[in-house]
Amino acid sequence: MFRELDRVKERRRERLERIRMQPRDSFSPFVDDWKDPIEPTAEPFGISSLRDEDPVNPRHTHETWGIQILVSILLVGVSYLLFQTSLIPVTWKDSAREVMTRDFNFAGVADWYEARFGSLPTLLPSLHGPNAVPAAGTTTKEAAVWKLPASWKVVKTFEPERSAKVVLNTGMEDPVTIGETGWVTYIGDKPGYGTTVVVRLTKGREVWFGNMERVTVVKDDVVQAGQEIGIARAVNNSSRHLYLGVKSGDQFVNPLDVIPFE
Repeated sequence: MFRELDRVKERRRERLERIRMQPRDSFSPFVDDWKDPIEPTAEPFGISSLRDEDPVNPRHTHETWGIQILVSILLVGVSYLLFQTSLIPVTWKDSAREVMTRDFNFAGVADWYEARFGSLPTLLPSLHGPNAVPAAGTTTKEAAVWKLPASWKVVKTFEPERSAKVVLNTGMEDPVTIGETGWVTYIGDKPGYGTTVVVRLTKGREVWFGNMERVTVVKDDVVQAGQEIGIARAVNNSSRHLYLGVKSGDQFVNPLDVIPFE
């Protein structure tokens, strides 16, 4: 019995001796961890977290920048070829060139914002001069009153069934001016009006100045109260006739109901 116990102890001792003499690489993973555990430590500056985001297909910053630069160069090259080729209509090229080089109309956007939503937020700088007419939130005393000169005479009254305008005799010397802030949206020929300047006002209103001989504004101009629009066409040596129309929404109204005489 004692001999058997001695043999067991001897075999156990020999096994431990072999384990001590065995190279570390031949140990199974769990033995290595048990013998010499290594606690993971966080790498400084979060390098390991960036590396572990996409271990299958990592994307480095310089590679991303390189792809973006390459795509930008390709887009510029394609745009240049499109403008040089004869397959694209000239009108399309002119339209694209005009859109790309057009100055942004900040003052016009400010007028549109005031017409739709009220006065500009206080964080934005004022885009109007001292003569600007507020679009909303003003009292009758604060708002400018637009009146036609007393020297002007009515040549033809407003007839909604036949004509959406009134004809006014402005004399020979008086220029055509506007009485409140507006945005010039159109200059050109209109049926029944001839050469016409369309000015968009607040609250969905438009004023049409027709039968103009000379125009002193350009499209997309923001005009202030009292600013000259142009001169009406002369019919003889003593009078000029202005075709005046006022549009509220989609319907023409009597201009003299909106703009009275002084």
